[in-house]
Amino acid sequence: MPSSGTGARSTTPSHPSAAEFVTWLDQCAARIVEDMYDAVVAATPAVARDDTDRRLLREALGSHVPLLREAARSATPGVRVQLGRPAERWARRRARAGTDLADLVLAYDAAADVIVTTFAAHLRGTGVPDARRADALETVLDRLFRYLRTACAAATAAYAQERELLRQRDASDLRAVLAEVLAGTAQVGAAEARLGYRFADSHTAFVIWGPHATPAELDSAVARLRALVRPRQLVAVPDGPTAVHGWFSGDEAEDWTPGASGLRLALGSTHRGLAGFRASHREAARAHRLATHRVDGPVVRFDDVVLLALADGDPGLAVPWARALLGPLADPAHDELLQTLRIWLAELGSPTRTARRLTVHPNTVVKRLERVAALLPVPVDARSAVLRVAVELAPLTRG
Repeated sequence: MPSSGTGARSTTPSHPSAAEFVTWLDQCAARIVEDMYDAVVAATPAVARDDTDRRLLREALGSHVPLLREAARSATPGVRVQLGRPAERWARRRARAGTDLADLVLAYDAAADVIVTTFAAHLRGTGVPDARRADALETVLDRLFRYLRTACAAATAAYAQERELLRQRDASDLRAVLAEVLAGTAQVGAAEARLGYRFADSHTAFVIWGPHATPAELDSAVARLRALVRPRQLVAVPDGPTAVHGWFSGDEAEDWTPGASGLRLALGSTHRGLAGFRASHREAARAHRLATHRVDGPVVRFDDVVLLALADGDPGLAVPWARALLGPLADPAHDELLQTLRIWLAELGSPTRTARRLTVHPNTVVKRLERVAALLPVPVDARSAVLRVAVELAPLTRG
């Protein structure tokens, strides 16, 4: 909790009731701190698990007293609170311990309740008239609320900063372990223990990304993938500021959608064992690379772009050949016809199955194929492996 350091001037209290509150604080500080401590521990037991927790909590609560005193003395509406070391140590320790942020806020509320109830009891015990007591409580509650709001915000900021530092350190550590695994230099048992992931399983590597993705959106997307796949195991690490990559052992990621944030998914093929772990990662990385500049759609599977991936290594050789074979059909203006041809070839020349996949009438497919035949320099043959390869390489002809 906050320690000394406000923007308010140390002047004579601007209100008689505030003066009464300050006097009470000065006389009862030690007891007030203990009462706040008991209330915080009762409301959030997780913040006092060991002697260090308890010591830091008492120090943080004690550092409230001078700040409360200054806040009560100031009649100005703005109360600037700068966390001192005891309060910052306590907030950061809560972040490192994995304490929920809601518990940190609850601790502040519990401490504030003690201030209000014990000060009200003090006023009743000293025989202060009702009108004066009500005026004192109104004044103190107003200034206490302003102080609590700014103090809690300052503690929350320190907590969030520490959590982000921990996240970055953990991600850095995981990246280092994974780099050794992919390079073949890791001790397998130690790596499995650190990652919480077994290599003697099947693995599908993935990349989730978006040009303006935030860490929160990426975390949410990984959670969505986990819910979709229901994997036996999954590990994921940040890959730059706008992407995350990882592996899972489980079913196919069917029905993936980009979601409100528009994030895309690249998938490697499924392989087994440590060698498969590495192979699937290479495939997902290549699918991701192709998706960023050649392939559209929310999901890009390496199985679907393997020919494109192979040819992309030497586009100078593949592009002229594919462009010559496709002729005018390579023009982006004919994307609908090209897509129809691609699916028709994949469905072994069946207009009915092609129509089902395209959600159009079979007659529409037939008419499109007639237009395709008029544009292609070669015959439209469902058995032609050469034609199918050329169609798969069409994205390379777009520059």
